[in-house]
Amino acid sequence: MITGYGHFAQLAESLQWDETAIDLSTDVEAWAKLEDEENEQILGLLAGFVVGETSVATHLKNFQTAASTDDAMAKVFEAQARDEARHARFFDRVVREVVEVPGENLTERMDALRDRVSPDLVELFEERLPAMAERVAQDAQNLTAAVGLYHMILEGVVLTAGQHALLETLEGCSINMPGMRKGMELVLRDERWHIGFGSRVIQSADVVDDEMEELLTQGTKAASAWGDLISAKSVDKVDQLHRRRLKSVGIKFW
Repeated sequence: MITGYGHFAQLAESLQWDETAIDLSTDVEAWAKLEDEENEQILGLLAGFVVGETSVATHLKNFQTAASTDDAMAKVFEAQARDEARHARFFDRVVREVVEVPGENLTERMDALRDRVSPDLVELFEERLPAMAERVAQDAQNLTAAVGLYHMILEGVVLTAGQHALLETLEGCSINMPGMRKGMELVLRDERWHIGFGSRVIQSADVVDDEMEELLTQGTKAASAWGDLISAKSVDKVDQLHRRRLKSVGIKFW
């Protein structure tokens, strides 16, 4: 049995950042100067992050409750929940201050953005994840499968693909948007340890059943939920990362 989650909590503590401290003033001025294609690409990705990060921040509490018999694991889920809530606030701040998406609150802004998100991505974060979180709430034995979906697929594949795509887009933009890029880099840094933690949970479970194996090996297909918003390069990059993670927990593609 692989044990030890304390270092993840320590790592999380050392990587804390304040989303309100990121200067978005240059980004605000730059937004109106973007090419139409750049604007559409960035806004589509931001819409996906608002929907996705808001959902994961909401449902992670069930994972923490299910891990209550392991104090160290529960503390790491608590630290991750803090990160996810910060990510959701950051992306909401960007769409509110830079893009000026209308809405008096997050719910209204999400409603305004949801049409830019593919039905497949909405299904993953607003149907499949809540259903899995409910299974965990009903029976803690479902925790490993839930981590497989949440950490390995939604974070490790879907969100990671989108994060790389946004950084690629910002890098190639006709005008610099340093605040958005800085925040995205910090989010990606957080997600790396989240995924590492999820891999450890699955390894510690000792046994990966057929259902779990199928779920994990189908993960790369989830990247298609972004549609044309991500490049073949980003898909390939996340596919290679996902395969290495599966190998580390003892799963091989057939």
